[in-house]
Amino acid sequence: MALSSDPLSPSSITSSMSSNGKRRRRTTRKNDISIPSPSSSILDDEQQKQEAEFIINAQQQEQQRFIQYHGGDAVEAVKLTDDAAKQWYCARVVDTDDSLVLVHYEGFPADEADWVSQTLVRPRSTLMIKKQRQQRQGLISQQPKELYGPRGEEDWKDFVQPANRMTGLVHDRRMGLHSCPCSTISHPERPERITSIFNTLHHRRVLRHVRHIVAREASVSELQRVHAKAHVRNYSPNDDDDHNNDANDDEDENDDPNPRAHKITSIEALLNKPEDDNIFNKSYFYDKQQKQQKQINNNNKSDGRRKMVCGQIGIAGDTTFHPLHTSLSAHVAAGSLINLTDAIVDGRIRNGFAAIRPPGHHAEQDKVMGYCYFNNVAVATQAVLEKYPSKIRKVLILDWDIHHGNGTQQIFYDNPNVLYISIHRWDQGRFYPFSGAPDECGRSAGLGRNVNIALSNCKEKPKPMGDTEFMAAIHHIVTPIARQFGPDLIYVSAGFDAAEGHSPHLGGYHVTPRGYALMTKMVKELAEELCDGRLALVLEGGYELEPLAESATASIIQLCDIANQSISSYQGTLTSIKPNRGASTSFHQVIEHQRQYWDLPELPTDFRFLLPQEWKTVNSISSRLPRRQQQQQQQQQSQSYTTTTNNNKQPVIHGY
Repeated sequence: MALSSDPLSPSSITSSMSSNGKRRRRTTRKNDISIPSPSSSILDDEQQKQEAEFIINAQQQEQQRFIQYHGGDAVEAVKLTDDAAKQWYCARVVDTDDSLVLVHYEGFPADEADWVSQTLVRPRSTLMIKKQRQQRQGLISQQPKELYGPRGEEDWKDFVQPANRMTGLVHDRRMGLHSCPCSTISHPERPERITSIFNTLHHRRVLRHVRHIVAREASVSELQRVHAKAHVRNYSPNDDDDHNNDANDDEDENDDPNPRAHKITSIEALLNKPEDDNIFNKSYFYDKQQKQQKQINNNNKSDGRRKMVCGQIGIAGDTTFHPLHTSLSAHVAAGSLINLTDAIVDGRIRNGFAAIRPPGHHAEQDKVMGYCYFNNVAVATQAVLEKYPSKIRKVLILDWDIHHGNGTQQIFYDNPNVLYISIHRWDQGRFYPFSGAPDECGRSAGLGRNVNIALSNCKEKPKPMGDTEFMAAIHHIVTPIARQFGPDLIYVSAGFDAAEGHSPHLGGYHVTPRGYALMTKMVKELAEELCDGRLALVLEGGYELEPLAESATASIIQLCDIANQSISSYQGTLTSIKPNRGASTSFHQVIEHQRQYWDLPELPTDFRFLLPQEWKTVNSISSRLPRRQQQQQQQQQSQSYTTTTNNNKQPVIHGY
């Protein structure tokens, strides 16, 4: 980015003469800094140097407030390092939003990009001029050096940012703080999930095609629209004034925005009390200052906390909990999706992807489970319905995570304005979270607003579900019901744990990245048809890094409609257009229960839910490796990818 004038040139720091011969101060704005002319007769040489440095710094800071940065500009930005020190690092401008600038620190992973104030950003040329002047004046002895991350300087020569970016991407580094304090095992829901996605987006040059959205924390009042007060209080930072006021007030059910969720803890939480009441004082706390210890002790201890296999504290035995960071990360995850939704409804973007964690679709009104603290999609749904009552009256939530979204179902089970459709592995109720039966159709005014496409294998010839089965579910069930419902906004709880490469206990299905791209294309076209394209994909599950990263990237590419990368036609995209017998049987059960609420055809028992013939590729079987060789190849790639990520030895990828 080129400045209109050199802020460090002699003419910019000395007084100029007016036409009548009197001295006047040079200013760039009406209320710019007034720069006095130092008197050499009074100040000695050293004082003059200090005065000049002060003038230069003051004018530079004032001018930085009004610099218009653009994508790709070379700057220096303040970065908070691991040891809590602040350093000026070489960076590139990625996006701007009012007074904030999103900078990518050169040499660091793409997910470490951060929104910073303009006062913490300065043009790189200005810095080097200043350092060179200091060296000439003898203030520094070493040759000035620019600071880069461990991967070194990056080449941004080919960086071109499309003018019309209508797909949003929201992420925030604070969500990466949520992790288990242990260092013994790798938990499935870990910060590297986001890192792997951004590394792949960076490698494919996708990040230049999205409009980045600023994240924020969800307020206590926003969370309490769907969660019980006690639940929100348990997982809110103590320095939240809104939270403190709520916690100290007498709870009045008449003022409670969600009275039916108003109870202290769930029965399961009461039964899962910690074995040792003093486990919250163990040595894994990094900082034992009084405020932090008070925050931990003030949390309700009967919320299901217990030791996990690694020896640290988890919720319900499987959900990682960091005593200093988890509450903040959970608040930021929910608030980020609200901001993304606002941008979509306001028309600043057309659709978007929320790369957020911890996930949310298992979180119930008063319960943490399945790695989820707050139900991000539910919180955003309730917020958008209340904030835009004339524009957003009905919301469709499609959940294609392999696990049933029990929390989302529970929260909206009797809500006629929210249609929840879940495509999940059920196995006749034997797969986690053991809910989501096809006969769970809603309650009261919400009857028919809950559709569980519960998939179970056929006993005779069991086959895992894949691209064809998920696309057939969208084509034959989701699409006709959605058209009758007529949503004004569509959310996708986009879990990627049905992707091939996941172990049977976490996944076990074989959906490919191409399959996720096709599913995204189908839902995007449905959004274009029904609700002016208003669509948000929200990260839920997906725990094997390579399948997760490839699948999420394929979906984002499809949202952006990037030339030469996105799929433009369904023709020849599938190896098979016939769902397996287990899926067909499952579809029949769903339609049998939902036909009384929706206009669905009465189908013969031998109906196989075929997809259009032209979607089948011509040479599908002959060109594919045997299944065993495919699995071995995927395992080798996954191990290689994980090792490379853990060792931080990713190849240097230039630009964005």
